[in-house]
Order: sequence, then C-alpha cells, then structure tokens
Amino acid sequence: MKRTLCSSLVLSLLATGCATTGVQGSALGDAAEESLLLRGDAITGPTSTLSISDNSMHGRYRRHPVALQWDYQLLTGSVAQQGTRLELAEGDDTRVWGTFGGQPVDLTEDGTWLHGRVGGCAYLLKREAETLSGVRECGGARESDIVVAFPSAIHSRPLGERAALMTLALVNVRAPAVTTPVAVSTGVFTDLRNAQGMSSCKKGY
Repeated sequence: MKRTLCSSLVLSLLATGCATTGVQGSALGDAAEESLLLRGDAITGPTSTLSISDNSMHGRYRRHPVALQWDYQLLTGSVAQQGTRLELAEGDDTRVWGTFGGQPVDLTEDGTWLHGRVGGCAYLLKREAETLSGVRECGGARESDIVVAFPSAIHSRPLGERAALMTLALVNVRAPAVTTPVAVSTGVFTDLRNAQGMSSCKKGY
C-alpha cells in the first residue's frame, strides 16, 4: 500500500513538473512588437514558431520564413526571403556584423553592455536582470526608455545561436516613436559610450 502511494506521489510530481515546464519560458525582444517566448530550443509567439538545433534555426517569424545556419565564424541563410550573412567573433566580448534579413547589423555585447546598430537604429543597452535597457537612436531621434527582453541564460549557448537570438531580439522591438530629432545626436551617443567605458573600468572588465 505504501509503495503504491509513493509511486502515485512520484507520478503526480512528475506530471506537475512536466506541466509546469510546458508553460515556462523567457520573453525575447519587445512584446509590443511580437510576444516571443523562448522555451529551450523553441521560440513561439502569436504569429511565430521557430525551432533551434545544434547549428540552425528554422520556422517562421511573424509569418515570414526563417532559415538560418551557423558555425563558429559565420551565420548565414534568409529571413523573410532576404539574405542573411553575419560574421562572428568572440574574445572579451561578442561581435556580430553583416546583414540580417537584408538589414545591416553591427553589434558588440560583453555580458553587461550591448551596443551597435540594427537597420537604421543605434542601440546602447545595459543589462538589468533579464532585460537590456537604455537608449535607441533612429534617424536623429533618440528614445531613452527602450527595454529589450534578453534572458541571461542565453550567454551559455553557442556563439552562432547567441548571435541569432541577440539579433532577433533587437529586430523584434517596436518601431521607433515619432520624436523630435536630437540636434547633437552623435555627441550624445559618444558621451554615453564614454560613460560605458568608465563604468567597465570601475568594475574591472
């Protein structure tokens, strides 16, 4: 009787664990664009379904076909039937540059800061728990309230996969708000980057 009760309890706990795992996940990007949820090797959203293998990502993002593959140097393929080719480099930080779905990309990420460009927008973001938050500048207009969901667990994934997820997260950010252009936008961004460098030095990076 005790063995039967114990077995039933174990099965119940396993079932509960599986059910919980089925609903767990981490947000990716900006829900205002598409509510993407990263669960293990799958990304889902209202109009997105993507699967990740050891060296590829396939499926649909906002109903557009995605077919990507990578190694330790290159990420290639197509997004929305537009060519993708990103070069990858890893040292003290991670560098990704090239094109993603036809959009120019040049990003650097070091675990605390992510900065660079995707399409016509430049970003300077700092990690805050499971998000990146900071400044975005598009066409001379600056927004200082950008928040991008980017789970810290992604840092343990292979370089090519991290590059794909990082770029997808920034592609999946709401369109720029209509704001007044910043007169000295380049100077503002330079000041912010200098502040980043000072902060990094203080922390011993």
